[in-house]
Amino acid sequence: MRMLSVMACLVLFSGCSVQSSQLSTVMSLFKSPARDISLNSWSVKYANYEAIVYPVNLPQGTLFSNKAGDQVLFDGWSIREVKGMGRRQVNYKNSDGKDGRSFLRGLRPLTIHPCQPWQKRKKLGKTQFSQKCGEQEGYINTILVENDGNISVIRQIVDDRYTPMTLTKLK
Repeated sequence: MRMLSVMACLVLFSGCSVQSSQLSTVMSLFKSPARDISLNSWSVKYANYEAIVYPVNLPQGTLFSNKAGDQVLFDGWSIREVKGMGRRQVNYKNSDGKDGRSFLRGLRPLTIHPCQPWQKRKKLGKTQFSQKCGEQEGYINTILVENDGNISVIRQIVDDRYTPMTLTKLK
């Protein structure tokens, strides 16, 4: 009987040591230094407004946002939604269809700009993607990609007034 009690204690304690090491691993994750969010900050410029935003990956794309309520949703090619931007408190959305890029304010359609396919060009070791849009007042949307494959600048028209928005990765 005594031997059975000793074996039961050994089994119980050996199980605890595995759980303890698992707990240590989990606890070390909490003790690791927090990532400095400022290392992944971007500047957003729209009209006379400028602010710092931080990217968050979502299923729809990358959401750049900040505590002031500014929000810019980028799907990898186009800025799809803009909210906030200071006192103006804009609310623009756009989508691409067979007729071109549709601009909306809230749910109200504003205009459609015809857009050509994106073009790729190497420039000083970097890759620049550009897209010509518009008819009478033509413009060019651009995305600049660094040698490491990361986007560093996004400049696109986001409203019916041809106001450019520029997102720039801060170093």
